[in-house]
Amino acid sequence: MAEKKISAMLKDYKVEVKFSAMAVKDLKGYDKNINEQVIAVIVKRARNGPLIKPKGVGKPLGKELNGFSNIKLKSLNLRIVYRPVEKDDKIFMEIIAIGPRDKDTVYRKAVKRLYEFKKEMADL
Repeated sequence: MAEKKISAMLKDYKVEVKFSAMAVKDLKGYDKNINEQVIAVIVKRARNGPLIKPKGVGKPLGKELNGFSNIKLKSLNLRIVYRPVEKDDKIFMEIIAIGPRDKDTVYRKAVKRLYEFKKEMADL
């Protein structure tokens, strides 16, 4: 699974990545090459500071996605929407959606998933 691969890459950082069940399905919807690129960009963000500015490099999203940030993969025309959470001595990157960069598609997808996402992340 992607979480295990990412965890191994981040073992020297105090960042842990968690995918919601729907984000796992999003990732599985792409081929292996794209999956590897998505994982690489998530790891890069985790290493560079996944928190929202000014504590990290993430740009804040607004409205219903307040507290979330995104990662843009321009070369693949994809966006990853995640919520950075500081807990104890760790930062968790909770991935809610991965989808097309066209207009607001991935954001609408993330908003529709909010209730289940929050419930799922609370259970971890």
